[in-house]
Amino acid sequence: MDQITQICKFLLLLIIILTSHSQCKAKDENIGEYGNYLSWSFAKNSNDLANLKKFFKNINLEKIEDSLLEEIFFESVILEEWEKADIISDLLIKRNKKNFSANLYKFFNGILNNEKVEKYLENVETKYIDLNFLKVIYIWKNFNNSEKITYSYEDCLPIICMHYGISKVLKGEKDLAKKYFKSIEKGDFSSYRLKEILFYNSLSSNEKSSQKYLRDLENNDLNIKKYDQKFFEKNTHLLNPVLSQKDGMAEVLYNISSWFFSKDLYKYSAFFGKLSLKLRPNFNAMKLLLYASLEKLGYQFLGSGFVQDLDLENIYYYKFLKIKLSLLEDQNKDDEFLMNLRDFINEHPERIEMKILFADKFRRLENYKKAIQIYSEIIEKDNFKSKWKILYSRGISYERINQWSKAEKDLQEALRLQPEDAYILNYLAYSWLDRKKNIEKALILLEKAVQIEPTDAYIIDSLGWAYYLDNQIEKSVYFLEKAVSILPDDATLNDHLGDAYWKSNRKNEAISQWRRVLILDPNFKEKPVISKKIEKGL
Repeated sequence: MDQITQICKFLLLLIIILTSHSQCKAKDENIGEYGNYLSWSFAKNSNDLANLKKFFKNINLEKIEDSLLEEIFFESVILEEWEKADIISDLLIKRNKKNFSANLYKFFNGILNNEKVEKYLENVETKYIDLNFLKVIYIWKNFNNSEKITYSYEDCLPIICMHYGISKVLKGEKDLAKKYFKSIEKGDFSSYRLKEILFYNSLSSNEKSSQKYLRDLENNDLNIKKYDQKFFEKNTHLLNPVLSQKDGMAEVLYNISSWFFSKDLYKYSAFFGKLSLKLRPNFNAMKLLLYASLEKLGYQFLGSGFVQDLDLENIYYYKFLKIKLSLLEDQNKDDEFLMNLRDFINEHPERIEMKILFADKFRRLENYKKAIQIYSEIIEKDNFKSKWKILYSRGISYERINQWSKAEKDLQEALRLQPEDAYILNYLAYSWLDRKKNIEKALILLEKAVQIEPTDAYIIDSLGWAYYLDNQIEKSVYFLEKAVSILPDDATLNDHLGDAYWKSNRKNEAISQWRRVLILDPNFKEKPVISKKIEKGL
């Protein structure tokens, strides 16, 4: 159905564009002009990277209207089509010299190429960006010249104190820089990147506070728990220190990207993230943030380069590994997924959450015996919170290989530990229904589950099916119709509704529902049963 949805989106976009041009001759021309744009848009929605770049390169920019041109500009940066981005930024500024994104692009790109860029910064309107970002940009713009910008360390905002302090470190004014870093410490902040910067600067200054920052970073689940302060004193490069004007500009872009991300403006976040990495390609904190933005945009496949040849000493290794596993899962590379995860667990057996992920993967691959083995090892050997989750997962695995007594025991214990979880309630209850046992108990559990999750189609279906088995047909029809209205393309839900219609003497509707089952899923697991019901009823 996803493919059908994408095709519908494609056709709808075609209709919108064509109907916006009234004259026939203009229509013919515009079909050609917009054809590549439409093909590119379809490739984008389909995650087809090869055609995404192919059609993108063929888009005729001169005839594209402003709103679409802005969209293509962002895509050119996200896809790292830098030549096209240069051309589009010139076009956008030609059409509107105050264009926010184009001027900032030209400014930072000019910094990279050592060009004169003052005019672009002057044209940036503050209504689109926090004024403080412009202030820190000016700190780094003027880093190598005699023009001085000063800020008081007693009342400056953390972002200004941070950048101003770093710039003073690079100029050899470490004692002054300390005052700005101390000012930041007075506030309450959660950014692990800021803590990383403060940790680095406390190391170089032999500050006692470095131990505190190290502990704070450990709590951010980075790959540094096995490292001590002395290790970082010898390997400061692992902390991504700012060592030049370009590094400082990349740091500003990281801050801007993070700001847009916090506002759910992921396209802008990715745009500025790409510019940051153009200035500083090995900026690990930026890679993590950019991947998060790409994932929100449905472009996570563009982040695959971030996880190639992972360095075990990279303090972000653990986070990058989880990204790599997510990408491997999306690409159905099961063997590689398991190999990477197995290697990590052998190196870090204390990471229980990764053992659980390992077991869950085997369960999804329907290797239930292997999943049960790993779940059991976790339950027996490891102390951890949320034991109910493992019992629930192991119970599912036992149920799938028809070891029902063990499955029931695990599910009931999971429910005892977590009595308000709708999905445990549903799984245990539906398993009873499937075995035509404990119908009244199942009804009680499912009524509670629906109260907790009133819009979950599968749970509502389970309750409707429980009423059906309890011969409360009127209630059964009500809930089964509700489930199908929420999830109309599920074959099993339609089958259940057909059975309820038949029992309520709505036989034509019942046959229609059963026929719909085979339309939705021609290879439905109970196809012979459905065919027989269509022919003879119940």
